[in-house]
Amino acid sequence: MELASVVQIWLAALFTIWIYSIAFRDNPFFKFAEHTFVGAAAGHSLVYGVDNIVRYGWAPLTAGNMLYSIVFTLGIIMYMRYHKTYFWVSRVPMALIVGIGIGLTLRSTVTSEFIAQIISTASMKVLGLDAWAAFSNLIFIIITLATVYFFIFTFPKAQGGRLSLISTIARYGMMAAFGYSFANTVLSRFNMIFGRIDFLMNTWLVLPYAMLALPVVLILVIYAMIPTEKRPWPKPKN
Repeated sequence: MELASVVQIWLAALFTIWIYSIAFRDNPFFKFAEHTFVGAAAGHSLVYGVDNIVRYGWAPLTAGNMLYSIVFTLGIIMYMRYHKTYFWVSRVPMALIVGIGIGLTLRSTVTSEFIAQIISTASMKVLGLDAWAAFSNLIFIIITLATVYFFIFTFPKAQGGRLSLISTIARYGMMAAFGYSFANTVLSRFNMIFGRIDFLMNTWLVLPYAMLALPVVLILVIYAMIPTEKRPWPKPKN
């Protein structure tokens, strides 16, 4: 294995241990890993942003596409917010960015999370399928209609009496959906942890001297968790 790959594995393993040490107590190793991550992320974002400006803005402009001059002008105007008198000019490009972003987001959101959901639910079949598929589709349709009824018909007469059964079905359906969403979130987090543990065990610890370094790293991290005034060494200054 190349030296660069070995160094990357060692750094990834050390930073993994230091980051997860916050689960027990705050310590200098975690702070160092956190600050390193934030600094690396900020540097990467800066380089990536400059590269995008050069590649997708400056290069077409120098190639003769003068339409990009408008984009550069709006970008420069945004820095007017630092001017005490003409800071209001920076609101123009900001308003354009927010307006275009909201328009594009609403279009994709309505299409994917509203219209597509209605089409998918309306196209479900109950007849002509096997028993389990038909039962699943029927339960899905009932819960969907009950939930829509629950939120549209909110006046008391529509939620009481015999119609209260619809609201009960809607509440049970929503609680099942929320429970599934929460469980899926927890499972995804556990998968991330298991992935890092698998990396430590099968990628880092198989390297030379890694098994010897592991207890040393853990001892240093545990020692760093001890409050400064309670550490036997170094002695705190009076």
